[in-house]
Amino acid sequence: MKRSERKDMMRERILEAAAKMHLKADPEEIKMRDLAQMIGISSATLYSYFSSKDELSQAVVMRILTKFHDTLMGYLNDPTLSFPEILQQMQLLSQHAHRSVNAEMAELIFQIFQDNNEFELFFDSQSDFWQQFVARGRKDGYIADDLSDTAVFIYIDMFFQYFRNRQHMEKFNMTPQSLQKIDHELDIMFYRGLFGSKGACPDPNMKPNKYV
Repeated sequence: MKRSERKDMMRERILEAAAKMHLKADPEEIKMRDLAQMIGISSATLYSYFSSKDELSQAVVMRILTKFHDTLMGYLNDPTLSFPEILQQMQLLSQHAHRSVNAEMAELIFQIFQDNNEFELFFDSQSDFWQQFVARGRKDGYIADDLSDTAVFIYIDMFFQYFRNRQHMEKFNMTPQSLQKIDHELDIMFYRGLFGSKGACPDPNMKPNKYV
């Protein structure tokens, strides 16, 4: 095995162990030496991969989001799923993600979301996910024909960018935890707006208007 492959395997091993720790405990209380001991490596080896706990935490969050993104893309590319079924799976995944994250980890994820532009690779309107989502929605008749792509992508960006602004959070006295509680309501409003006056109802039991 090449040295680069061994390094990649060790990095993944570290991130997998660190992710489990972050999801179970307050990230602030996690110690690098405890993580190294759990993996069975020295602290020096751990620091050769991640120079600080902050760097490690950001890598953990990006790893979690990458897996989340890849699962969503899997739904979009599954020809056996209808568009309403894709929406159902997306919502179930989101609910599961919220339940599996403790309050402190939710706070950390949201902080990194606000500060790290790498998030745009996943959920900005120009990301592969939203490009394919809109294309699939149009193909299946669930995004209104009277909405241009430009308007749709601006609308997506409005939702994506809104909570990256701390002033918006402060305006409504919102915390990551209180935001989680209304996430489903925001989903409903988002899909209703995306489907438009001639589009589909976000209720997965209803069919798009083009089939009515």
